[in-house]
Amino acid sequence: MPSTVADIVRSDLDASQACDASITCLQYVASYNWMNSKLPTIAVPIGSPPRWAPPTVPPRMTPDTGTVYVDQNAARCPDHPLEPLFRAIRAHKPSFELSDVDVVSDRNNIRKLLCFVQASSSEGFEIKAEMTGKKTLLFTRVEEQPTETIRTFKGFGHNFERTYTKGLAGSTGHHRIVSYRFGGMNFLLRYETDGYVADGMDPSTAAKEAGIDDLSDLLGSMSVSKARDPANSRITVVTEGYQPTDVELTLEIKTRAASRKLATEDVLPQLWLSQTPLLVVAYHHQNYFQDVKVRDMRQEVRDWEATNRTILRKLAYLISLIRQVVEKSDSRRAVVRYDGGPAVQLISDVQSRALPEDLYSLWDNWEQNQDGVTCNRSEPPDIEPTVPSSMFNTRQSDRNPDDNLAQRASASLPSISTEDTSPYSSIIECGLRDGLRKIIRFMPTSLPDYHSLCETLQSRKIDVLGGQSLCDIMRDMRQGKEDWDPVERRRIAGMKKVARDSAFRLLYVFVLGLLESRDQNMAFNAAMFVISHRRIFKYKTRRMVREAFEERLSTSGKQRQSLDKWPIGDAPPVEAIANAEEATTEEEEFNFDSEWSD
Repeated sequence: MPSTVADIVRSDLDASQACDASITCLQYVASYNWMNSKLPTIAVPIGSPPRWAPPTVPPRMTPDTGTVYVDQNAARCPDHPLEPLFRAIRAHKPSFELSDVDVVSDRNNIRKLLCFVQASSSEGFEIKAEMTGKKTLLFTRVEEQPTETIRTFKGFGHNFERTYTKGLAGSTGHHRIVSYRFGGMNFLLRYETDGYVADGMDPSTAAKEAGIDDLSDLLGSMSVSKARDPANSRITVVTEGYQPTDVELTLEIKTRAASRKLATEDVLPQLWLSQTPLLVVAYHHQNYFQDVKVRDMRQEVRDWEATNRTILRKLAYLISLIRQVVEKSDSRRAVVRYDGGPAVQLISDVQSRALPEDLYSLWDNWEQNQDGVTCNRSEPPDIEPTVPSSMFNTRQSDRNPDDNLAQRASASLPSISTEDTSPYSSIIECGLRDGLRKIIRFMPTSLPDYHSLCETLQSRKIDVLGGQSLCDIMRDMRQGKEDWDPVERRRIAGMKKVARDSAFRLLYVFVLGLLESRDQNMAFNAAMFVISHRRIFKYKTRRMVREAFEERLSTSGKQRQSLDKWPIGDAPPVEAIANAEEATTEEEEFNFDSEWSD
């Protein structure tokens, strides 16, 4: 029966235990493409990511539909998702020395562990861990389902990739395997790559160059041959002599609605883990992508690494602790489980092994590699951690993801004299100090009182809006929405403090009538957004915004029907409406990522 082997508490992670927080000795090892076949088939090393080839004229896009891969390796190899990684290495670089590798993992697993260290997400996860050979830790990705059927609107990401890149004929995804040294350990990392830019080509001219001589066309015309596989392998490997794509040419693709810009701090960890240098950021509006850019992210990735050295040392220490605990367990296998608290649990696991039996012999039988793929191959891991006795403590983290942004917004407001005796002076002082949302909390639920309050703010020349337009206010209110990160299969908490501060600014605009005639439609949309999002805006905010909107602006019959779908009531309803349907439109789109599987 499974039992808890250890609890690793976040606050006990010691950054001083890790010798290095930088990625060094990056080397390409192998790559493969999953092919659209009834039997699991990978192309090695003919495998190539799709080529960046944007159309000259942006077409109208349709939203993503159908079934997509969450983890294609698990979908096609449910018993051994790591198997194609090793089959690809065996076919492409049979001399690679596995016995020198300390950690084998998908990028997704390390990203989840990094989120735990950062306390940036409470989304639970599991990772299977197994020790093999003398020192190699195998991380196997675990998802609830390896595929997902899109039933509601989740953006245009997949269709964008199909339209703006040219892929290998019959391919359903390209995976790359790289090695590098991090935290005193040699890593072998697998990740999915969205595309590449042709060597020497300016990304902005890619559309002009994408003709019949495109590499993907050439690859599609090549013949392939089946590799000799062990009898117990369920994977067919087809091979063809071809020079792999340089890692310096690879790119990731992210799509967003034009109303909400991509936060680079959310994507930098992903780029850092795979050392991907290029990022395509594409913004859409009304089904068209008009703002598509290819960015060189190398310097930003280096800066992120330097800024986050303490966090990265803790990440290295966490992985080294997991290695030690799993190695000392009876079965040398465990499940790393996180349930949203302050610790990850290591649960004993005596279930099926990570690899088919024939692959375990590779740690002993493969010849010494002469190509220098790994770095410091003769050295043991630099980290030999001692499991702290406090590992079994339980502590809570109170980190809130939007604290910093909300504090910066509040800091930009002026202070008010403690001797001020104007109406609501104490409430105003609280709002200027702690955030404008606090004003709504302490004000009576009475529109005449808000008239008096807003007139006082105006007479005191307190810059409530800070130069923001109605469009800016709407943009900030949308920051309160939760987002979905298909890369890590987790929800990203919305910045509710920022959204609620902006809701007060909206109320201020309505009460004082700071609107132009051309703003009426946007004013309705903003009011509707507040009224319909009960999990972001509390009762008093929703009620006062609606009353102020209806006092200031006349509504059409259709608008009235929309408002009436969200009755406010005369008394605060129960706020925990877990299953409440939220008013969303395709235009809002809420910024689902373009990548679902890695």
